[in-house]
Amino acid sequence: MKRLILGLLTCALMATPALASPTLEFAATGTGSWSYDGLVTLSFLQTVLVTKGMDSSLDALVGARVYIPDLTVGGIPDPLYTVTPAGAGTITITSSDGLTPYLTGTLGLGDLVPAGSTGVAYTDIMGDITGITVTAAGQALGSSALDVIHSNPGSGMDFELSLQGAGMSFEDMLDTGTPRHDGFSGAMTIPAPGAILLGSIGAGLVGWLRRRRSL
Repeated sequence: MKRLILGLLTCALMATPALASPTLEFAATGTGSWSYDGLVTLSFLQTVLVTKGMDSSLDALVGARVYIPDLTVGGIPDPLYTVTPAGAGTITITSSDGLTPYLTGTLGLGDLVPAGSTGVAYTDIMGDITGITVTAAGQALGSSALDVIHSNPGSGMDFELSLQGAGMSFEDMLDTGTPRHDGFSGAMTIPAPGAILLGSIGAGLVGWLRRRRSL
């Protein structure tokens, strides 16, 4: 019976078409940058635009503006620092003029990993952005990425943020309280619907096999 179930699961995995995870890539442009106050706060000059949606530069969301809340740096690096969003931690995507909201969500606690002159933040996969809302304006935009996000209510989003530094290592900058700034980029990703379904099926079968073995 165990071999039969595992065989059926394998067949299901092979028969399911590959579905790309909805991914929104963004980057600071023009005067967009981050800055460090030499104490605990990473701030962002908000010229941040979506550069890709669903891995395509043709998605209707490309050119939309991304707002990232300031981050407070804390904790003892081993080798991680902790970053906490200021205020309510609201992250938004709006029209390029900032007037029409497309998506809002709550950015949670994350990790900041210094790697040379770069800091890479947020490693809690699929739990970084919660309470996600896609507005009616966003749904009517014609964005494939927003459509998939809207069709998966309750799903969290993985948030990636790469901060580029200059002149010294990122860890030295934090440890010595030396202000620095430069460009940055990042991405937001949610699991594909097929991955969610197959993950649920797999978890259910594993649980069933464990219960059966304990009988």
